[in-house]
Amino acid sequence: MWGEMLAEAARVAQGPDPVAARPLVDRLLSAKPGDADALTLAGIVAQRTGRMEDAVRAFGDACAADPRDAGRRQNLGVALKNAGAYEEALQAFAAALELRPGHAATLANLGSCLIAAERYDEALEMLTQAGDSADALNNTGVALARLGRHGEAVSRYRRSLELRPGHLDTALNLVDALAACGQGGEAESLVGQILRVQPRNPRAANQLGLMRERAGDYTGAVNVLRRAFDPAQPNHALGINLVRAMIRGGQERDALGVCGKLVATQPSVTTPVALALAAFEKLGWTGDRERIMALDRFVTVHDIDAAPGFEDLATFNAALVEELRAHPSLTFEPEGLVTRQGRQSADLVDARSPAIGALARIARDHLASAHARLAEEPADHPLLHALPEEWSLTLWGTILRPGGEVGSHIHAPNWLSGVYYPQFEGEDGAFAIGLLPEELGGGGTPVTYQPRAGRMILFPSYLWHATLPFGGDKERISFAFDLVPKGIGRAHKLP
Repeated sequence: MWGEMLAEAARVAQGPDPVAARPLVDRLLSAKPGDADALTLAGIVAQRTGRMEDAVRAFGDACAADPRDAGRRQNLGVALKNAGAYEEALQAFAAALELRPGHAATLANLGSCLIAAERYDEALEMLTQAGDSADALNNTGVALARLGRHGEAVSRYRRSLELRPGHLDTALNLVDALAACGQGGEAESLVGQILRVQPRNPRAANQLGLMRERAGDYTGAVNVLRRAFDPAQPNHALGINLVRAMIRGGQERDALGVCGKLVATQPSVTTPVALALAAFEKLGWTGDRERIMALDRFVTVHDIDAAPGFEDLATFNAALVEELRAHPSLTFEPEGLVTRQGRQSADLVDARSPAIGALARIARDHLASAHARLAEEPADHPLLHALPEEWSLTLWGTILRPGGEVGSHIHAPNWLSGVYYPQFEGEDGAFAIGLLPEELGGGGTPVTYQPRAGRMILFPSYLWHATLPFGGDKERISFAFDLVPKGIGRAHKLP
């Protein structure tokens, strides 16, 4: 009887409706609370229904009940990786490998976890031990691609597909690598084959849509993306790409309809609000644009007059400049970002230097104060619908040469952003809200805020903003920071 119940629960747990397995698993655990097989099924159900913490707990209990089973350690490692606990996941995979040395699937998972932790060279070293394994070769391709070695990635993906023909994720990875290598024709042909079989596959549609968009075929991009977009259950990334292509293709009214679907189904993410602002601008709907920008309500200017641990503001600002100039992460015109004729740092929030540490405390305090104030207001605006309960801080610095600028961009899906100026001279090079990026056709109606030494400006992360070009012979230095909603936002990082 037990064996039959276990087999039925396993069949349902691994089937198309894992939720239906919960009553069966509950019955198993009621009969044998510490049974490793029942706990493993509980973990599978939790993992397949998005309950990551429950999955980690169940798989951990299964390992405790049966500590010599390598497969249970591997299950725990996968759950920990999916929960973002990479170091703990690596420990679980290492324990599985000790129990089953040289096991290709475990090595592939170890490599995948190292990739997720952005330890690409270590991942390659680990994956080479897995031999001619389809999973390991696919993961090797991913690690190589992250390192910019796209040609090598192509060869690994091709070999993986030879071993496992038709594997979807590997084929889609190959599409990306081919496109990165300039082999757009083959990439488009391959992704077209995938879409003929799965016309609503969101990743494949995104790939082909972006290829069409890069070629300037905005109508073609819209057609590809629209076919895959399900208004009833919208894929967020697909919807964002569809809206952008619609705006570039002159279909702003349709773009607003898609933005509405995205905001309604995922109000905690404000990127569609930024795109709606662009559509309003293109349509000339000034009232709607100003209502959503709500500058008087949400943009605030703060002149800082003291910093903890520093005798005066001038000493603090001078130390900030010195510490940023000396930071080893400063990178000239980081690829994929909008800094022009300037250097930008990695995340500084954990920096141990005293002035940057003090700025992090000041930024966190001001964000916390703004969060508390806005939490008391009626939720009558998309920004307030997205108010996060838990959040963290990310902080970075930028040094611009004369003639440099930071092009128009947003910080969404983060919630509230800020900029601080430790020094500033002259009138040009102002902070501007409202300019649209070239990827949306440019234009816009800028509202400028004049920087000065010691000034901090807070603003919603969905507002398009830029640093205007400036002349002279002196560099411009600023620090940007964001309130990062837990589980939604993104900390700053260099490519």
